[in-house]
Amino acid sequence: MAIVLGWVMFALADLVLPAWVALVAAITVGMLSVSVLRRTVAIGGVVALLAPFGVMLPALALRDVAVAFGAPIPGFSTPEIAVFLMLYTGFLASVYGKVPIELYRYGYAPKPVGLMVLALCAYSFATGNWFLAVVTVTAQSFWTLRLGSSNWFDHMLHVLLWPAALWALIARVF
Repeated sequence: MAIVLGWVMFALADLVLPAWVALVAAITVGMLSVSVLRRTVAIGGVVALLAPFGVMLPALALRDVAVAFGAPIPGFSTPEIAVFLMLYTGFLASVYGKVPIELYRYGYAPKPVGLMVLALCAYSFATGNWFLAVVTVTAQSFWTLRLGSSNWFDHMLHVLLWPAALWALIARVF
């Protein structure tokens, strides 16, 4: 929660302030949200609405900040983001029962999860995107160790990824 709220603060502050000032603001907001504001209705509501945050969303947040300071962490290309948006839209339609197959249930089963992890790692190797492989294996580790959700998709995906990916795609086009 702290990383995600800090990321939002960093993204907003980085529009008008130097990166180091935006980072200080992000750390401040993140720390306040989990220490002082933790028991407020607003933070509790955000957690209730958006939990679990999984691995991918905080990893993308940390990557975004690190890249702003010059770290050479690979990102995703415009076509990759566009394909992700299409696939994730189909996945969400499946989750909400708008298509006849429910894909979310495969996130509980070891064999489909293993195949998805292998496929993503192979794709990462083929594209040279080690960041995706690290996040994928970390998510599988959390899932295997039962840290957080019992569904692997909860570690890899988050509903906020859809608007974040759409925003990234729009920002690249304009």
